[in-house]
Amino acid sequence: MKAIMDPLEAFIDETIQISLSKGYPPTTFQRMRRQYGTVNAIERLVTKGEIQSGFKKLLSLGLKDWSIEAAVLKFPERFSIDARECAEFRLRAAEQGLI
Repeated sequence: MKAIMDPLEAFIDETIQISLSKGYPPTTFQRMRRQYGTVNAIERLVTKGEIQSGFKKLLSLGLKDWSIEAAVLKFPERFSIDARECAEFRLRAAEQGLI
């Protein structure tokens, strides 16, 4: 019997592979993911006051839809209201060219 892959974990794995293929290794996120688990790592990063360099790097590579902020909105039931609001704010700011 084949194990069913968690859709969020699969999305994040794909995000990392795409980032690596563009020459950006998201090492801080990968370390935090191992340390805290995927959801907790994302929560910690997205709800921090400052915009992470990784998010800025993904934006510069045209990978906004592969950011952890995008993951929060793609899988909203997995995250806190605070994380969802922070992700929405960051993505909206990015679309407006404020980041």
